[in-house]
Amino acid sequence: MDNGSVSRRGFLKSSAMVAGAALLADVGTRSVFAAGSDTLKIGLIGCGGRGTGAVHDCIKSSPGIQIIAVADLFENQAKGAAKNFAKLGEACKIPDDHVFWGFDAYQKLIATDVDIVLDACAPGFRPGHLLAAAQAGKNIFTEKPVGVDPVGCRMVMEAAKICEQKGKAFVCGTQRRHTNSYIETMKRIHGGDIGELVGGQCYWGFGGGIWFRDKKGDMEKVSDIEWQCHNWYHFDWLSGDQVCEQHIHNIDVLNWCFQGPPKKIFAAGGRMTRDNQILPGIKGSPDLERMGKIDGHYNMAGNIYDHMSAELEYPNGARCTSISGHVQGGSSRVGERIVGTKGTSNCAGHIDGDKPFHFSGEDHNGQVQEHADLIASIRAGKPLNEGQRIAESTLTAVGIRLSCYTGRELQWDWLMKGSKLDLMPENIKPGPGHFTGVAVPGVTKLV
Repeated sequence: MDNGSVSRRGFLKSSAMVAGAALLADVGTRSVFAAGSDTLKIGLIGCGGRGTGAVHDCIKSSPGIQIIAVADLFENQAKGAAKNFAKLGEACKIPDDHVFWGFDAYQKLIATDVDIVLDACAPGFRPGHLLAAAQAGKNIFTEKPVGVDPVGCRMVMEAAKICEQKGKAFVCGTQRRHTNSYIETMKRIHGGDIGELVGGQCYWGFGGGIWFRDKKGDMEKVSDIEWQCHNWYHFDWLSGDQVCEQHIHNIDVLNWCFQGPPKKIFAAGGRMTRDNQILPGIKGSPDLERMGKIDGHYNMAGNIYDHMSAELEYPNGARCTSISGHVQGGSSRVGERIVGTKGTSNCAGHIDGDKPFHFSGEDHNGQVQEHADLIASIRAGKPLNEGQRIAESTLTAVGIRLSCYTGRELQWDWLMKGSKLDLMPENIKPGPGHFTGVAVPGVTKLV
């Protein structure tokens, strides 16, 4: 979908922080939900597995939810989603004129009378979508991460401010924040039960590879840029690398423990296997000659790393370790651990130390509960707003990637105010691909 390149470039030049008067001009448009109705109408941007899953989670979470529009880059995806949603009942039969596809499909969906925009497209597109939805006065649910670069993260922070000014909700798909075992444990951590926080670890790695769609069959009919969007995980400008796309969950928990982002980031990583991995749909080793090289890397293997390790230093001086990546056949470890002067915790229901704790209550499905909390807040006229927080956690993950790619230690203030990095290609449309080289620490420059 259209990356909103004009908005991104305009935002980079002006920081979009001078728009306060214009934004406040329509604060009077506040409404709890559709006048005279208890029904909340939702629209989905990005009709892949996570997007359709989010719709099911939303409908399951609360009564009175109706999906009225879908949008996707690809026609078959949008139409297929609409067809499947119709199976949920009469209220979920989407009119043909509310099924959109193409790079501008998100704009058409936002222009409808949806109350809540659900965004589950490739992460690189989300900043433009979320800013447009906020400006249009929509409530927002977005999957994580919310960007792939500092410019995009700052756009999302601005979108969060607009939602606050307009009285709209902004909730993100970090389900741990809506899961009882995490919530109850974090209350105790913040209450001092493990003392002062002095360190910690978080992990998402390394078992399993990444799905891949070879450029053959139906894929031969699409342009290179569209093929990349089908394989968005493999390109940093679309996914932000694995540290953003998946490990952000664990990074967000560490930031939750410390009630804010780190002040310094130092990381290292690389590509042990990606250029030589066996890709689905290709027998044996990849046909590297057929793939072709661009700037020293193989197009179809993408340009992301397969492993990263980082040290996150928080404002109180505590240093935490982050480990993430994908290696086929590797062992798997996903989770968090926080260390205090009086105990340790896995953040998810267990504390060992002076004040031990074991969560024994009902632990609901966080992916459903996050929608229930969103909808309850809208109906109560007290909209939740998680936009600033998820933008900060996304920027933390981006900072880890940038430190890995460049070999440089990064300061949080620089990420927030100094970096001009904007990975999205300008005026994106069907046509040639956007292939960039694999980053080389010590060579790749900070922007």
